[in-house]
Amino acid sequence: QRMPDRQTCADLAAAFQAAVVDCLVDRTAIALGQYRERWAPAAPHLVVAGGVAANRAIRDALEQLAEREGAQLVVPPPRWCTDNAAMVAWAGVERARRGLVDPLAAPVRARWPLDETRAGTIGGGRKGPKA
Repeated sequence: QRMPDRQTCADLAAAFQAAVVDCLVDRTAIALGQYRERWAPAAPHLVVAGGVAANRAIRDALEQLAEREGAQLVVPPPRWCTDNAAMVAWAGVERARRGLVDPLAAPVRARWPLDETRAGTIGGGRKGPKA
């Protein structure tokens, strides 16, 4: 079987990227709407980090979405978007700049819920037959 030529491979990659961007923008728009309905009708911050934020097409599309929705897009510089450790470090720096620091006595929790006021999900954070 013959391998596709370079142009066909490039077209396939571009089509895949476009589909991914469309899905991410669609899901993010839904999430922004739900956020506004539930917590804050004011303009939220849309934070994009990690490997996803390193992709220029994704960044541009989410920037356009944020502008349409009146949200502020917050994205770290691309050099900090390569892996999870860099993303966590950047988030820590941003929190420290705002004076949002916790004492070192904070409990260690492997699975910290995003919203501690909500009831836990069934099996949330547990593995094995009893989950």
